[in-house]
Amino acid sequence: MAWFDRNPDSKKTAEAEPKKTPEPAKPVAPVAQPAPVAAAAEPKPVPKEVVPAEPAVPGLVGYLYKGCRATGQLSFQGPARIDGTVDGEIQCQDTLTIGEDAEIRAKISGKVVIIRGKVEGNVTAKERLELAAPARLTGNVDTPRLLITEGVVFDGNCSMGVAKQKGGFSSSPGVSTDKAVAAQAPKLQADSKS
Repeated sequence: MAWFDRNPDSKKTAEAEPKKTPEPAKPVAPVAQPAPVAAAAEPKPVPKEVVPAEPAVPGLVGYLYKGCRATGQLSFQGPARIDGTVDGEIQCQDTLTIGEDAEIRAKISGKVVIIRGKVEGNVTAKERLELAAPARLTGNVDTPRLLITEGVVFDGNCSMGVAKQKGGFSSSPGVSTDKAVAAQAPKLQADSKS
Protein backbone atom coordinates (compact mmCIF):
# COMPACT_ATOMS: atom_id res chain seq x y z
CA MET A 1 0.00 0.00 0.00
CA ALA A 2 1.24 3.46 -0.82
CA TRP A 3 0.56 6.77 0.84
CA PHE A 4 0.18 9.89 -1.15
CA ASP A 5 0.95 13.29 0.08
CA ARG A 6 0.60 16.60 -1.52
CA ASN A 7 3.54 18.79 -2.16
CA PRO A 8 3.30 22.50 -2.10
CA ASP A 9 3.39 22.40 -5.90
CA SER A 10 0.21 20.31 -5.81
CA LYS A 11 1.77 17.24 -7.29
CA LYS A 12 1.18 13.83 -5.94
CA THR A 13 4.16 11.62 -5.20
CA ALA A 14 4.40 8.07 -4.15
CA GLU A 15 5.83 7.41 -0.80
CA ALA A 16 7.67 4.14 -0.52
CA GLU A 17 6.64 1.59 1.98
CA PRO A 18 8.81 1.29 5.00
CA LYS A 19 12.28 0.16 4.07
CA LYS A 20 13.27 -3.36 4.88
CA THR A 21 16.44 -3.93 6.75
CA PRO A 22 19.11 -5.58 4.65
CA GLU A 23 19.79 -9.19 5.43
CA PRO A 24 23.09 -9.85 7.10
CA ALA A 25 25.75 -11.19 4.71
CA LYS A 26 26.25 -14.90 4.81
CA PRO A 27 29.71 -15.96 5.84
CA VAL A 28 31.71 -17.07 2.82
CA ALA A 29 34.46 -19.63 3.08
CA PRO A 30 37.79 -18.10 2.16
CA VAL A 31 38.89 -19.03 -1.35
CA ALA A 32 42.53 -19.81 -1.86
CA GLN A 33 44.03 -17.58 -4.49
CA PRO A 34 46.12 -19.42 -7.10
CA ALA A 35 49.75 -18.55 -7.32
CA PRO A 36 50.52 -16.00 -10.00
CA VAL A 37 51.22 -17.72 -13.30
CA ALA A 38 53.57 -16.41 -15.92
CA ALA A 39 51.85 -15.30 -19.13
CA ALA A 40 53.72 -17.89 -21.21
CA ALA A 41 52.48 -20.83 -19.12
CA GLU A 42 48.77 -20.11 -19.54
CA PRO A 43 46.87 -23.23 -20.55
CA LYS A 44 45.64 -23.07 -24.10
CA PRO A 45 42.68 -25.07 -25.34
CA VAL A 46 43.85 -28.03 -27.39
CA PRO A 47 41.71 -28.70 -30.47
CA LYS A 48 40.60 -32.30 -30.84
CA GLU A 49 41.83 -33.74 -34.11
CA VAL A 50 42.62 -37.17 -35.42
CA VAL A 51 46.35 -37.83 -35.49
CA PRO A 52 47.61 -40.39 -38.06
CA ALA A 53 49.49 -43.47 -36.86
CA GLU A 54 52.73 -42.04 -38.23
CA PRO A 55 53.09 -38.31 -38.76
CA ALA A 56 53.05 -37.37 -42.40
CA VAL A 57 56.35 -36.26 -43.86
CA PRO A 58 56.38 -32.56 -44.71
CA GLY A 59 56.20 -31.96 -48.43
CA LEU A 60 54.11 -35.00 -49.30
CA VAL A 61 51.75 -34.40 -52.19
CA GLY A 62 49.72 -37.50 -51.40
CA TYR A 63 49.03 -39.70 -48.40
CA LEU A 64 46.64 -42.66 -48.40
CA TYR A 65 45.92 -43.48 -44.76
CA LYS A 66 45.40 -46.94 -43.26
CA GLY A 67 41.81 -48.05 -43.88
CA CYS A 68 41.54 -46.14 -47.18
CA ARG A 69 40.98 -48.08 -50.41
CA ALA A 70 41.70 -46.92 -53.96
CA THR A 71 41.10 -48.70 -57.26
CA GLY A 72 42.48 -47.47 -60.57
CA GLN A 73 45.45 -45.34 -61.52
CA LEU A 74 47.17 -43.11 -58.95
CA SER A 75 49.64 -40.51 -60.19
CA PHE A 76 51.78 -38.33 -57.90
CA GLN A 77 53.99 -35.43 -59.06
CA GLY A 78 55.93 -35.32 -55.78
CA PRO A 79 56.68 -37.55 -52.78
CA ALA A 80 53.82 -39.77 -51.59
CA ARG A 81 53.07 -42.36 -48.92
CA ILE A 82 50.52 -45.18 -49.02
CA ASP A 83 49.34 -47.05 -45.91
CA GLY A 84 46.00 -48.18 -47.33
CA THR A 85 44.90 -50.62 -50.02
CA VAL A 86 45.40 -50.00 -53.76
CA ASP A 87 44.37 -52.11 -56.78
CA GLY A 88 45.54 -50.87 -60.18
CA GLU A 89 48.57 -48.76 -61.09
CA ILE A 90 50.72 -46.30 -59.13
CA GLN A 91 53.05 -43.74 -60.74
CA CYS A 92 55.20 -41.37 -58.71
CA GLN A 93 57.64 -38.77 -60.06
CA ASP A 94 59.51 -38.64 -56.73
CA THR A 95 59.81 -40.90 -53.66
CA LEU A 96 56.98 -43.38 -53.11
CA THR A 97 56.78 -45.03 -49.68
CA ILE A 98 54.60 -48.10 -49.16
CA GLY A 99 53.95 -48.37 -45.39
CA GLU A 100 53.83 -51.52 -43.25
CA ASP A 101 50.03 -51.64 -43.20
CA ALA A 102 49.66 -51.23 -46.97
CA GLU A 103 48.30 -53.93 -49.26
CA ILE A 104 49.06 -53.19 -52.89
CA ARG A 105 48.03 -55.17 -55.97
CA ALA A 106 49.35 -52.85 -58.65
CA LYS A 107 52.05 -52.02 -61.16
CA ILE A 108 54.33 -49.50 -59.42
CA SER A 109 56.74 -47.03 -61.01
CA GLY A 110 58.65 -44.19 -59.39
CA LYS A 111 61.95 -42.41 -59.02
CA VAL A 112 62.68 -43.94 -55.59
CA VAL A 113 60.40 -46.66 -54.21
CA ILE A 114 60.52 -47.76 -50.57
CA ILE A 115 58.42 -50.82 -49.68
CA ARG A 116 57.62 -51.92 -46.12
CA GLY A 117 54.19 -53.48 -46.75
CA LYS A 118 52.70 -56.20 -48.95
CA VAL A 119 52.97 -55.68 -52.73
CA GLU A 120 51.80 -57.94 -55.55
CA GLY A 121 52.90 -56.57 -58.90
CA ASN A 122 55.87 -55.40 -60.93
CA VAL A 123 57.96 -52.53 -59.59
CA THR A 124 60.06 -50.13 -61.68
CA ALA A 125 62.31 -47.61 -59.90
CA LYS A 126 64.39 -45.13 -61.92
CA GLU A 127 67.00 -44.56 -59.17
CA ARG A 128 66.56 -46.99 -56.28
CA LEU A 129 64.27 -49.64 -54.78
CA GLU A 130 64.40 -50.33 -51.02
CA LEU A 131 62.74 -53.37 -49.47
CA ALA A 132 62.64 -52.94 -45.69
CA ALA A 133 61.30 -55.51 -43.20
CA PRO A 134 58.52 -56.67 -42.98
CA ALA A 135 58.05 -56.13 -46.74
CA ARG A 136 56.59 -58.90 -48.94
CA LEU A 137 57.06 -58.35 -52.67
CA THR A 138 55.67 -60.78 -55.22
CA GLY A 139 56.59 -59.53 -58.69
CA ASN A 140 59.41 -58.51 -60.98
CA VAL A 141 61.75 -55.63 -60.24
CA ASP A 142 63.52 -53.27 -62.66
CA THR A 143 65.91 -50.81 -60.98
CA PRO A 144 69.57 -49.75 -61.15
CA ARG A 145 70.00 -50.05 -57.33
CA LEU A 146 68.30 -52.57 -55.04
CA LEU A 147 68.52 -52.58 -51.23
CA ILE A 148 67.02 -55.52 -49.33
CA THR A 149 67.13 -55.75 -45.53
CA GLU A 150 66.91 -58.91 -43.45
CA GLY A 151 63.38 -60.20 -42.93
CA VAL A 152 62.08 -59.24 -46.38
CA VAL A 153 60.30 -61.76 -48.62
CA PHE A 154 60.96 -61.20 -52.35
CA ASP A 155 59.54 -63.63 -54.92
CA GLY A 156 60.27 -62.57 -58.48
CA ASN A 157 62.96 -61.59 -60.96
CA CYS A 158 65.29 -58.64 -60.73
CA SER A 159 66.58 -56.70 -63.72
CA MET A 160 69.21 -54.02 -63.15
CA GLY A 161 69.31 -52.09 -66.43
CA VAL A 162 72.61 -50.32 -65.69
CA ALA A 163 74.52 -53.63 -65.70
CA LYS A 164 73.18 -54.47 -69.16
CA GLN A 165 74.34 -51.13 -70.58
CA LYS A 166 77.81 -51.13 -69.00
CA GLY A 167 78.82 -54.79 -69.34
CA GLY A 168 76.89 -55.78 -72.45
CA PHE A 169 75.37 -58.82 -70.74
CA SER A 170 72.21 -60.35 -72.07
CA SER A 171 69.61 -62.39 -70.21
CA SER A 172 69.87 -65.44 -72.50
CA PRO A 173 73.26 -66.93 -73.42
CA GLY A 174 74.18 -66.44 -77.07
CA VAL A 175 75.85 -68.80 -79.51
CA SER A 176 79.25 -67.15 -79.03
CA THR A 177 79.13 -67.85 -75.28
CA ASP A 178 78.39 -71.56 -75.89
CA LYS A 179 81.34 -71.86 -78.34
CA ALA A 180 83.74 -70.19 -75.90
CA VAL A 181 82.78 -72.59 -73.08
CA ALA A 182 83.11 -75.64 -75.38
CA ALA A 183 86.54 -74.51 -76.63
CA GLN A 184 87.91 -74.05 -73.08
CA ALA A 185 86.67 -77.40 -71.71
CA PRO A 186 89.10 -79.78 -73.59
CA LYS A 187 92.05 -77.54 -72.85
CA LEU A 188 91.37 -77.75 -69.09
CA GLN A 189 91.25 -81.55 -69.24
CA ALA A 190 94.54 -81.74 -71.18
CA ASP A 191 96.31 -79.55 -68.61
CA SER A 192 95.19 -81.71 -65.69
CA LYS A 193 96.66 -84.97 -67.18
CA SER A 194 100.23 -83.69 -67.42
